[in-house]
Amino acid sequence: MSKILHRQAFTWRQRILFLKQLALVLQSGLPLLQAMELLRRRLDKKLQLVCLHLYQLLRHGSSLAEAMEHEPRFFPELTVQLVRAGELSGQLGTVLQELADYYQQQEKLRSFVLKAAFYPLLLLVAAVAVLLFFLLYILPLLAGVYRDMHIQPSASMELLLRIQHWLVNNPLLIMLILGLTVVGTAIYGKKAGRWLLKRSWCGNFSGLLYEIRFCKLLALLLDSGLNITLAVRTIASTMADSGFAKKLLLLDSRLQRGGDITRSLAGVSGLLSPLTLDLVSVGVATGCLPQMLREAASIGQQDLEARLTKLREVLAPLLLLSAAAMIAAVVCTVLGPLLELLSALPQ
Repeated sequence: MSKILHRQAFTWRQRILFLKQLALVLQSGLPLLQAMELLRRRLDKKLQLVCLHLYQLLRHGSSLAEAMEHEPRFFPELTVQLVRAGELSGQLGTVLQELADYYQQQEKLRSFVLKAAFYPLLLLVAAVAVLLFFLLYILPLLAGVYRDMHIQPSASMELLLRIQHWLVNNPLLIMLILGLTVVGTAIYGKKAGRWLLKRSWCGNFSGLLYEIRFCKLLALLLDSGLNITLAVRTIASTMADSGFAKKLLLLDSRLQRGGDITRSLAGVSGLLSPLTLDLVSVGVATGCLPQMLREAASIGQQDLEARLTKLREVLAPLLLLSAAAMIAAVVCTVLGPLLELLSALPQ
């Protein structure tokens, strides 16, 4: 069964649906085994397989967290840790609901970032499509007209004609290059995106994204009953960025030595912004640290969305102007001889 499940591809929406449904059923008072059996009948086929596997493990005496560990492709380490904390505290239904809300917020943030990047990408694709249409369809027609009129093409037009000739005579090679480009983008696109987002001249979006995620996760883990050192260690294990994970491990070592939470956070350079540190300080002083962390995450998310909107407002016109200038240069190169001929005709 586990091998079958490992071949399945799951979306975050499916995980959110599963967690929300399980939280709702448990909060209604139904025992865990009956809840899993009920979900197996209600959810779609992929999730039914997940529920069946969990049900079998639960019947053999596993806890829910232990059962989830057998399906790492569906349940990340963070989910397992929070479920284990929920089982120990007796607040499993509440923890599952909060976890589903966290993943839903992350999905909304991811969707916003993708939409912010979509429009500039669409402009680039449109510009390339227009250039290809001009090179493959319009340019040969005009070249034929010039030959019939015995007009000598310019050096730049000769270059365009060579490019057009190469494109027409090497379709398989072009398809191969496009395929390799798609594969390379899939393999290295995320790395390139992360590198770009870390640059200060680009706004350091990566640092802000990790700060938002850290604040949300820490609030969630603290509410579930974990102590702050275990919570920080758990968050570090879920961070893909090794640099940010190292900062969290440094924070963990400071906390284990008995350091004050606020001072420990402030002592790790680049971990949190000054505003977030101020909110954490207020949270520690008032005993409302999870609430202040959520407030910091909310402010950070608003700042991130404002930065992305501003960047898109600047980037889209620049890309549009660049594409227009490129297309105009090609058009002028191709139509230049014809315009010169028309201007030379008697009035």
